[in-house]
Amino acid sequence: MPAAPELLQAKLDALLRIAKNNDQKQRNFQEYELSLLNSSGLFHLLSIILERHLEQFQLTEVTLLLLDPEYEFQRLLDANPRPESWQGRLLFTDSEHALKDTFNLRKRPALAEFTPKLHQAFFPNFTKLGSVAILPLVRQNKLMGSLNLGSRNKDRFQASIGTQFLQHLTAVISACIENARLQENIKQLGLRDPLTGINNRRFFDQRVEEEVTLAQRNKTPLSCLFIDLDHFKSINDTHGHQAGDEVLKSVAAIFDETMRTSDVLARYGGEEFVILLANTSSQDAYDIAERLRTKVAETPFITSPTASLNITLSIGLSTLDDNRHITTTQHLVSYADKAVYAAKVSGRNQVSHAHYA
Repeated sequence: MPAAPELLQAKLDALLRIAKNNDQKQRNFQEYELSLLNSSGLFHLLSIILERHLEQFQLTEVTLLLLDPEYEFQRLLDANPRPESWQGRLLFTDSEHALKDTFNLRKRPALAEFTPKLHQAFFPNFTKLGSVAILPLVRQNKLMGSLNLGSRNKDRFQASIGTQFLQHLTAVISACIENARLQENIKQLGLRDPLTGINNRRFFDQRVEEEVTLAQRNKTPLSCLFIDLDHFKSINDTHGHQAGDEVLKSVAAIFDETMRTSDVLARYGGEEFVILLANTSSQDAYDIAERLRTKVAETPFITSPTASLNITLSIGLSTLDDNRHITTTQHLVSYADKAVYAAKVSGRNQVSHAHYA
């Protein structure tokens, strides 16, 4: 039997180990919390929650469920391809009823042994977990989803364990998600054309610099289509500005549904549009431009219940490749602009290649 001083020392060492462990956990959490607060946007924030949380807190699975009735989060995330690792881990529902009925989600954290009937919907990729923590995300007293933590260890999450730490964590995450959503919307408003809903010139001016740099680095062609609606002023003069607006929106929709995800479409101003075609040769860009021109020419544009219009396009095409005539962003855009002017002079409703002097 150990002497009293040795027993006391053993107890003291045990307490010190617990204190040290708790101190490390506190520092770990503070570091994680700072990373959430300093995230650079919605995509980055979700990466921290789904990837870093899993590793930093040594969990088997982390999923995030978000209420998204207007598909707002999903649209905001479309700008970045989602990693395959998020499949089955970033979950959405468009119904508040589904939060309570399908997911049985309440406003208080639920820590319990994993039960498939109660918890499988939160963890589609895992059928065998030991214990789970279902942590509601709440803003302004409304459920906005849940952070869901899973462990193979049955004792990791127990109803008897205090939830103050977890409640603080979810309050921080809820605020960060809401702030990121608002910030992304502000950015979208600043970079979107309010009439057509596509990107605006400000967005294009930012992206064209990035695309030119990328094309030069990778030695791949980059083509630019400068598009002008023919005789657009006469549409406004004859049919009114409202009819002109409807035509612009319809033409933009045709462009948008035709483009690849790698392409950049923007309204440049007035009746002018511009499209960047990454890794696209001059000939391939010409074929794409011809398809757009033909599609618009063959589409009747409804301006009233009893009237429709036919529209044509003049398109100028320039390509940054190994011909060395185009070496800058300014060259790419200005040559396409000159080419569209040439198309108009030549009779409109056609695609014109840039001529390099």
